[in-house]
Amino acid sequence: MKYLSFSFLLFLISNLAFSELLDTQKNLRTLFTSSHVRSQLDLQRQQGKFDNASQTSSMVILHKPITVKMQGVVMRKNKKPTVFVNDGNTLKSSKVNNEIIVSTKKTNKKTYKVPVRVNRKFVKLKPGQQWNESDKVVHDNYQIKPIKIKTNASDDSTEPADTLTK
Repeated sequence: MKYLSFSFLLFLISNLAFSELLDTQKNLRTLFTSSHVRSQLDLQRQQGKFDNASQTSSMVILHKPITVKMQGVVMRKNKKPTVFVNDGNTLKSSKVNNEIIVSTKKTNKKTYKVPVRVNRKFVKLKPGQQWNESDKVVHDNYQIKPIKIKTNASDDSTEPADTLTK
């Protein structure tokens, strides 16, 4: 015990002496700024050089909301179920893609609810249901209206190539 405490004390003294050699200008010892440096920082902040709103807006990363479509579940005796999600399956891995991980072992065999992890959020889906990350609500597929593409018959955007170049 004495040897351990002596070696620890020796380590502290050598560490202190070594830090003195590194910090010859005493720069590391100042915790707060001087009044002169503080006034320079305040002046720069008043001039708008430190604008927090512009820094936070540039750091926002937007991604397209993910839609998870549960397409089916195959239940087998004495084997884990196979789940079909977003045109992928869990035959080889529980990871469908980078954002979607299916917990096949926790599938409820009575209600067919399958826990799916989407970007660190858990959602329980049945076959024929889908969940969108933007509204965070589970919908049945028959309730979702397909997106209609508007086409105008009077649209004259298909002109010959010679009329476009002038």
